[in-house]
Amino acid sequence: MGRMDEIAGTRTAKELYELAREYRDGNKEKGFPESIPDPERAMKYFKKAAEKGHVEAGYDLACMYENIGSEEYIEKAADYYNLAANHGHCAAKKALERLTNTYPALMREWINK
Repeated sequence: MGRMDEIAGTRTAKELYELAREYRDGNKEKGFPESIPDPERAMKYFKKAAEKGHVEAGYDLACMYENIGSEEYIEKAADYYNLAANHGHCAAKKALERLTNTYPALMREWINK
């Protein structure tokens, strides 16, 4: 486990979410060490924040998964959109509808899991 993973383990969901956003956007203005986005790290920290109950982190992670576009990641996107939608996230509900319309066969399989 790396130093950042150790630090991430002690952070709140909100702190992890903010860290994920910094990695996603690559923002050096706030003293962030790298200005180049790092989507893999962003996804890692969005996932950790979502696992700690941060609804927006789950939604943002789902968006990133959806943008990858493969069937495996569309299913992961559906999982996290569903989690956020179950907590009242309106955009996540719309995203699930969009996935259902765009990938009807895949989403039927996902629903029947």
